[in-house]
Amino acid sequence: MAAKRSNIQRFEDLKVWQAGQELVNGVYRAARTQALRRDFGLVGQMTRAAVSITSNVAEGHEHGSRVQYIEYCFRAKASAGELRSQVINAHDVELIDEKAYAWLYEKCQEVSKMLAGYIKHLVETANAIPGMKYTRAADRNRASWEEFLAEHGIGRLADGSYACGSSDRGADAN
Repeated sequence: MAAKRSNIQRFEDLKVWQAGQELVNGVYRAARTQALRRDFGLVGQMTRAAVSITSNVAEGHEHGSRVQYIEYCFRAKASAGELRSQVINAHDVELIDEKAYAWLYEKCQEVSKMLAGYIKHLVETANAIPGMKYTRAADRNRASWEEFLAEHGIGRLADGSYACGSSDRGADAN
């Protein structure tokens, strides 16, 4: 059975991008309405991290290869983690109130989880769903693909699916 083609044509159609955009709006709202507005340095870092999430998803979507797309999604996920840390910092020094903190923290986690799921989808469908604008030889080389995944802590399970992390990395993760 052939893989079902997605109706997604633009990055704006991606639910993960839409959730990231809600997060961007929330960060800017907090920067306008909370004590955070007085800390220009932290506001700048938080807005850059939030915008980086949606920008990396968009840039990856517009790039030509699946491997590049996955790399950009990992960057977006890293930015979500960076922003979550900044939200914690802003709350700990009383620059955002409990309500803003709870919303921003939960939205950061939601976006991060969505990105993890989307990355998993991109990995698992890499060979099944056509439609890349172009492919690089490295993307088509199965050994190179497996090396790329291993570099990002993704391993193939016995059933052929993929999972983040592996048992042999457990000792190094701490």
